[in-house]
Amino acid sequence: MIHLFPKRKNRMYLICACYIALVGVYFALNRGVNPIPVLIIALVGLGIVVLSQYLTAFNMHSQLLSRLYDHLNVEGFLRDYEPMLKLPIKSQNIALSVRLHLSNAYCAQGRFDEAMELLSSFSLQPGKNKEEDLLSRFAIVSNLCYCAEQKNDLDTARTYMKELLSLKKQLEAMQESKPMKKRMVFNTELNEQCLKYLTDGKADIEALKTLVKNNPQQLHKITISLWVARAELSANNRREAEKILEQIVKLAPDLYPGKKAAQLLS
Repeated sequence: MIHLFPKRKNRMYLICACYIALVGVYFALNRGVNPIPVLIIALVGLGIVVLSQYLTAFNMHSQLLSRLYDHLNVEGFLRDYEPMLKLPIKSQNIALSVRLHLSNAYCAQGRFDEAMELLSSFSLQPGKNKEEDLLSRFAIVSNLCYCAEQKNDLDTARTYMKELLSLKKQLEAMQESKPMKKRMVFNTELNEQCLKYLTDGKADIEALKTLVKNNPQQLHKITISLWVARAELSANNRREAEKILEQIVKLAPDLYPGKKAAQLLS
């Protein structure tokens, strides 16, 4: 993650250079000293310096994500996170992660076309690990499917859902050779329920409520809750739907879920 913070990375290089220079000065002033133990201590110290900078960068990134997912400060998040798109990131996983988080922020503002363009334009290069490639594509398609559903674009959503279920099947087949505790779970419940609602006008309300309950992030809670409210309205549970919509408006009045909830309330 340190590559997402150029100033922090340059600071790490400067600290390391100064550290190495000090070690060199120490040897120059103490020519008779046994170099082996000093070098071992120096390498350990250098490792601690590098590790501390990586941990700091990781914490900085976590705080940025918390701004989006927990505090619902989408504009503040985008202000500091969008510039990362222009960084020369060598890691494909990190580059994709940046785009996935940004697409979620765009969706929170109702900018679904921009979110889809951001993900569709990402060139996923095949690597040596097929499972990692499938996981990356699964994440992209899952977000694209959800964006299409938010736009009520049924044809596009169905196309992405078909691919998503195919990827899920391939990934689950790979998990069968792993110990039970190390197997991953690939959840497509939200996309399936949203597509079901758009197709039939109904969805499994309890399944959606479970997704809300099990999701720790506030942004996803209110986003899924909007679908719960729609399903409740479709089932003529107006009082329950009204409570949910009022809560969404209270928590995120300026975001897409809040504005949509306000429209439904009116």
